[in-house]
Amino acid sequence: MKTNRFFGLAAIACGAVLAMSSCTGNEDSPVDTGTPKEPEPVIEIVNATIGFEGATLNADGIWCGDESGEKVENYGSEAYACLYKENIVNFPVKWTPAWSSWSGFGVSNRKETTFAAETMFTDQFNNVTGTAHGGNNFMVLYTFGEEITFDEPVTVRGFWYTNDAWTVDAILNGDGMSPGKFEAEDFLTCVVYPTPAQEGIDSGARLEIPLAKDGDYVKEWKYCDLSDVAAFQNIKALSFAFEGSKMNDYGLTTPTYICIDDIEIEYMKVSE
Repeated sequence: MKTNRFFGLAAIACGAVLAMSSCTGNEDSPVDTGTPKEPEPVIEIVNATIGFEGATLNADGIWCGDESGEKVENYGSEAYACLYKENIVNFPVKWTPAWSSWSGFGVSNRKETTFAAETMFTDQFNNVTGTAHGGNNFMVLYTFGEEITFDEPVTVRGFWYTNDAWTVDAILNGDGMSPGKFEAEDFLTCVVYPTPAQEGIDSGARLEIPLAKDGDYVKEWKYCDLSDVAAFQNIKALSFAFEGSKMNDYGLTTPTYICIDDIEIEYMKVSE
């Protein structure tokens, strides 16, 4: 009887130990379902400078669109919507062959610094310095609503700018529509508007770039530092306008151009 009772107690104890071992084993060794874990995304901060060196220019050192773009209508004439793209930045141009005209964001590598009416088409792509800020190419801006857009939200750290040769010719010699050259009270300003990437936010921000004021004008490449300007962080587009003192009933008479180079941007690149 003593032996049987001891055996019974021993069996109960062994059962308890086995049960505990079984539970501990389940906690330490989860069941492998065979489903692979999703890789964590890798976020990289990219700093890039847009220098326009990738543009294909014609024999005159110009790109302002061509007939390879999408056909669109422009005030009753056939036009072509074209695009120069560098990194994640888009620069649209509308080219209208019937008028030999364009608007948007062209590219140039021309070295001439002056403007003449008889060579107006090519001379509008000259800047007052005769060179790009960096590399060979620079952007010529002449926009009627076209915007620079970004494939991803960006922070614009800054860019370089200078005057177009046609604008300077009008400042020094008059524009043929408003009386006389620029005097001390005359001015021309390029206004840049950032569009926030976050929906529902209207920053109302505007950046004023003086091209001519107080009897002087921009003669060299100048840097526009936006590194501490919150309105140019996390944006999806840039639009441009011009304000000035030389006007008639239809608006500004000073040629509304600005030349820009080496746009510095920062954005997040997400990869698997």
